[in-house]
Amino acid sequence: AINMSIKNIKSFPAKVYRLKNKIQNYTWGTKNNKAFIPKFVGMETEQDKPYAELWIGTHPKLPSEILFKNEYFSLDKVIERFPKEILGDFTAEKFNNKLPFLLKILSINHALSIQAHPNKELAKLLHSKDSINYPDDNHKPEIAIAIDNLELIVGIKPFDEFIKTIKRFSELESILSFNLNEDSKKYSEAEKSDIIKKVYSELMNLTVTQLDVIIPNIVKRIKLHKNLTVEEKEFLIQHKQFGNDIGLLSILLFNNIKLAPDEAIFTTAGVPHAYLRGNIIECMANSDNVVRAGLTNKYKDIPILLEMLRYDSEIDIIKNTKRGKVFKYQSPAEEFEITLYNFSKKENIVINNNDGIIILLVLEGDLRIEWKNSSEKMNVKKGETVLVPANLNSYNILSDKNSKYISVAVPKV
Repeated sequence: AINMSIKNIKSFPAKVYRLKNKIQNYTWGTKNNKAFIPKFVGMETEQDKPYAELWIGTHPKLPSEILFKNEYFSLDKVIERFPKEILGDFTAEKFNNKLPFLLKILSINHALSIQAHPNKELAKLLHSKDSINYPDDNHKPEIAIAIDNLELIVGIKPFDEFIKTIKRFSELESILSFNLNEDSKKYSEAEKSDIIKKVYSELMNLTVTQLDVIIPNIVKRIKLHKNLTVEEKEFLIQHKQFGNDIGLLSILLFNNIKLAPDEAIFTTAGVPHAYLRGNIIECMANSDNVVRAGLTNKYKDIPILLEMLRYDSEIDIIKNTKRGKVFKYQSPAEEFEITLYNFSKKENIVINNNDGIIILLVLEGDLRIEWKNSSEKMNVKKGETVLVPANLNSYNILSDKNSKYISVAVPKV
């Protein structure tokens, strides 16, 4: 219970603070003995309850709480009260006294919706027209880092592969309003993009009646193929889950990607994608704006999706090749920067120049954080999150065992 009013708090001491985070129980989350999030945070798993997302941040839908003087307060309200002390001058000024990122753990049992995220301009427009389905006016660049693995579909296939896939399934080619020419040498890159957009748009505008004929025929055809592609295998898996859903067509037409532990993918505005399975860390601008187009019973907005999609989307995979102690995930995002730390026993990281907010999440092992000449310290174990405010300029991070953690900060750009 919150007894003390935030207004009565006169100062925000420079120290490390524990966060309490909340879980979203979406249907695609893992359950029972597969449920990753309860094990990760050290809580009991409820029978048959899906555990999909752990949210760490200040999004109004599910804000974290901060432990302050033995009471928990909503993190967004505390930042509102002490923006400079917590965020630092740079972040407070640039992001209007708000935490600009949202950190999550996702545990994916079956496919999430086919989706893309709007840019800032479109996000503002969508939010002003439909604040129920577009709950904020922010864009949502995001990075996904595999904890164990991540399987996903992302970006429409390159032109030659895209056309080859359409030709492999006469059910798809026969319904197009124009003839496809396979000779890619005839076209410029812009023309290729236009053709892909035209084909994909026609397919995404198929009626339920058409899909109820086409998709079962594709299922039959796939079962006749000798050597199934990865996409075809996935199509059959998701057909069992979603029936004759329009999103199945994207499974055939998008790039199928698998990430190994610590590898990441960055998706910018307009890049279509859907996570299929795996346990991941995800960080994004503080937004929940999603334009969906299949594999979901949530609101779909196919016309908007078709307009905003990038049909030439390059896939931005970040491979952690060095496997060293410290790895920074470089991305163009202004709102967040993630660094992964692998600790050996008895190591010590000394930080003397902190001037912005940092959120630490322990992935393995445990840490000891010391500050103020080591007279104050905090133990942080696997699954726990702490906030280091901007006004705590120097601190040490130590560990007595092999440990792994991430830190999320706001880049000074």
